[in-house]
Amino acid sequence: GSGVTRAGGGRGSRQERLEARGVHVVVPVRFSLTETRYLLLGRRPGGRPYLSEDLEALDRLARQVAEHVNHFRQIEIRRLISQAELQALQSQIHPHFLFNALNTLYGVIPKQAAAARRIVLNLADILRYFLQSARTYVPLEEELRIVEAYLEVERLRLGPRLRTRIQVAPDAMRAPIPLLSIEPLVENAVKHGVASRPEGGEVGLDATLRGEMLTVRVTDTGGGFPETGPREASGHEGIGLDNVRRRLKLCYGEETNLLIDSTPQGTSVEFKIPARDLMEAEA
Repeated sequence: GSGVTRAGGGRGSRQERLEARGVHVVVPVRFSLTETRYLLLGRRPGGRPYLSEDLEALDRLARQVAEHVNHFRQIEIRRLISQAELQALQSQIHPHFLFNALNTLYGVIPKQAAAARRIVLNLADILRYFLQSARTYVPLEEELRIVEAYLEVERLRLGPRLRTRIQVAPDAMRAPIPLLSIEPLVENAVKHGVASRPEGGEVGLDATLRGEMLTVRVTDTGGGFPETGPREASGHEGIGLDNVRRRLKLCYGEETNLLIDSTPQGTSVEFKIPARDLMEAEA
């Protein structure tokens, strides 16, 4: 049914307070599961009441506005993906050449050097994943494989200084997430929370599914950001975090935030997104 409502109601109600401010009709515009905005309409000219057919027309208008906004968001996402692909082609060696070089390197490394051979395989997997541009969303388990490949490379570089902990709920594995929305957070945690400290530290990844919402949290035991305490990411925390923040906004709307909680004992970066069906997300 229609989500449009008339202001007014019981004493002390929110509707009554709206009416006291001159609001007669509230029109919700739902952009996603987590983002709803409201149009507040005042008295009609001449004091004419809003009839049921007026409310139905407003409801149709709200749905059309939401459809247009989501359509433009998808266009902007595709534009950014195309722009990123072009920049990658302009700034990187041709990927086929790079893959061939990695395959050649793998072939000349002695079989006894298992760690070195494993690094080459992981780098090839990571590069192949980074160069994807046709998909906006991937199952969480697919990104998790790349996170683990990246961490294996870093463990060989940092040795016992890097400790890792990954806890992903089994029912969250198939949840769709934007491509490369977790790996940059993990990479940032390793770079700033572990690699820069002589004693090293721990990087943790937690993902849980509650109802229709997926929560992803990446933590580290480093020294934290200069600005401490819980807050929303502002775009000044570095390229990796800002890229994730902007893409989450494009995919899910303004009400999905990248939340940072930083103290001298460590940092937590978290986001919550609707765990929509993967086929719906790809549509």
